[in-house]
Amino acid sequence: MITAAELLRPKGAFLGPLLDKQYAVLDHKWLEKEFLPFYRGAVADLRHLASRSGEASDCDNDGMFLRQMVGLAGIVGKTEEPAVAQIVVLQNRAFSGGNRTKENHSVGLFLTDRGWYVLEPQNGEHLVAFSRYANRKTLRYATFH
Repeated sequence: MITAAELLRPKGAFLGPLLDKQYAVLDHKWLEKEFLPFYRGAVADLRHLASRSGEASDCDNDGMFLRQMVGLAGIVGKTEEPAVAQIVVLQNRAFSGGNRTKENHSVGLFLTDRGWYVLEPQNGEHLVAFSRYANRKTLRYATFH
């Protein structure tokens, strides 16, 4: 997986840490049909409970929530650690309801049996191939843990 992740990394971007020796490649169909509907409901519920003041519940918090939810699915499914990361990009282009802010923005990154995919963690919409992701060239760093 490290080789596949390194191919996504623009010059100067940071990748790390990879703490596990093995990662489970996610079944794309499961991600789309099973996990994402559940996640969308969970993130909507979280929005009703969480503080919206300051940076108490923003993209990096939602990115961690997304990554942990997939990790828990791996624990329940008795698999290796799922191949999911939280990445930070410079939001030069609008994506999945997020405006062009020209600021750092956190999104989810998944390695599926169809390749790398990106998801906006604040709404769980628009699972997009990394190769078609609007801000792929502004990747700053990726963290798998």
